[in-house]
Amino acid sequence: MQVEPNTNSILKLLSPLSPKKCEHLVKVRVGLSADGGYVLPDDFEGVQGMLSIGVGPDVSFDHALANKGIPSYQYDHTVEKNPIDHELFHFHKQGWGTETSGEFVSLDDMLAHNKLLGQNELILKFDVEGAEWDAFASVSIETLSKFRLIVCELHDFTQLYDAGFFAKVQDVITKLTHNHTCVHTHANNYGGISLLHGMAMPRVMEFSFIRNDRDSFNPSFDPIPGPLDIPNNPNEPDYVLRLF
Repeated sequence: MQVEPNTNSILKLLSPLSPKKCEHLVKVRVGLSADGGYVLPDDFEGVQGMLSIGVGPDVSFDHALANKGIPSYQYDHTVEKNPIDHELFHFHKQGWGTETSGEFVSLDDMLAHNKLLGQNELILKFDVEGAEWDAFASVSIETLSKFRLIVCELHDFTQLYDAGFFAKVQDVITKLTHNHTCVHTHANNYGGISLLHGMAMPRVMEFSFIRNDRDSFNPSFDPIPGPLDIPNNPNEPDYVLRLF
């Protein structure tokens, strides 16, 4: 029987998403100076490729990394084609699913289809409008260990009062933080913010993770948003967070 989440259980669940500070690596902003850009550690040398799941109208992040020589294997079943071309872009009109069926592909099959299963210095970027929670059900910790960097947008945190949804989020956070450390957090101000058990909770947040073998980590006392952050919606102020 699932127990209804309370303030303490939600805080415990989200505590691994409080960002740590890299001891050696500095953070940089990559991509558009608004929605579509991400802040992550400057650790791109030797990266062998990126799975970019959720293309939408902006691929400035992918384009910036392609200009560094990093190929991008892109998946999105909601758009007809990549909004811009680059010789290192490989677009697939397919979505991310728990298993490969119809227009959906599992994460392992994305790696297999692009001959990336033998690589261990990859980037994973995903923004799939809430589909991540179900898609992660078939993702293993072993597969995630292939990714040096993970940048993502996670959705619907204002639904954490629901025990079923809480369990899905718990599974995803456990997998994401088994071999990786969260080093950047930013709320997407397009998503709105609500009170959840008395806590101000953004509906949508962006996170950057780095594999633990890439650096050492210290507590972070940096403000959120930080100096590299830019509001996703430039016409509204950013959300100021005090994390978990």
